[in-house]
Amino acid sequence: MNNYFAGIRTVEELRKRYKELLKEHHPDNGGNEETMKEINRQYDAVFARTSHENKSDGKSCTEQETAENEAFKRVLERIGHINAEVEIVGNWIWVEKGSYEYRQLLKEVGFRYASRKQAWYWHYGTFHRRNKKELSLAEIRMKYGSRTVNNRQKQFALD
Repeated sequence: MNNYFAGIRTVEELRKRYKELLKEHHPDNGGNEETMKEINRQYDAVFARTSHENKSDGKSCTEQETAENEAFKRVLERIGHINAEVEIVGNWIWVEKGSYEYRQLLKEVGFRYASRKQAWYWHYGTFHRRNKKELSLAEIRMKYGSRTVNNRQKQFALD
């Protein structure tokens, strides 16, 4: 049996690896359903372990964290096949370069467009700003960390 999430220590690493596995094994990308079921089973087990280990109080996941995790997985599954740059920044998913042709799908999934950042974003639940200053996407990356999952296919010019 293949251990798809060996060596994963944080939820952010887990989500990045899950996105990579979706690109490779999702049925829409030529993979099979049984492999995806096994990946999802392992993801859930590693998420429970990882989020428990990273908590300072030693408690297990709350219902809110479990719901957020399920929503995060559903969103990644829905956009796993698009040919755009997908980036995980903290608990947010950002879609940038190449997203124009997928705007209808992104709206359906629950993404919103940030015109000043020229990117689509998704976040679980409601978000309330803590201050009035608007951060650039680069500042957000610096503050929360960033994992780029480049889905864009290379395009070559024909001679």
